[in-house]
Amino acid sequence: MKCAGAGPLLGSRPGELDPTEEALLRAHLSTCAPCQARQADLEAVADVVEEGLLAEAARRDFSGFADGVMARIPASAWRGAPVGPLERFREFLRRHRILAAASALAPALAALALYLYIGRSGGGPPGLSVEVTSDDLAAVVLDTSDGPVILVGESSEGT
Repeated sequence: MKCAGAGPLLGSRPGELDPTEEALLRAHLSTCAPCQARQADLEAVADVVEEGLLAEAARRDFSGFADGVMARIPASAWRGAPVGPLERFREFLRRHRILAAASALAPALAALALYLYIGRSGGGPPGLSVEVTSDDLAAVVLDTSDGPVILVGESSEGT
């Protein structure tokens, strides 16, 4: 491997290279002093950056972090206070406004569709005509306030 091929591999972290690339890089570094120096420089820079990041994190004040997170959570959730069905329903409506509006309009639209369907079909039961025929059974049609009722029974003519 030449220095141009090893250059992009220098400074890689453990586990970033596949075993073939790692073996080629080790073989090249064992014979090339300039690449060894560059690898040492890259490792030193990585150590300095890591130390700087850790020092910056240590200087940060995270004492208000938990308070900030807890402020975003509703009090009823983290206090353990029971949430009643009315509060859950309000929360559902607040989060799912489109679904709530659609489910409120669905019965009204169904009633409108039924009204239009009955209006176009001519009214329904008052204009209903029923014809019953039978060979051996006697049928009696009774008109009631709820509509026609058909009674079917054995014929008594032959006995």
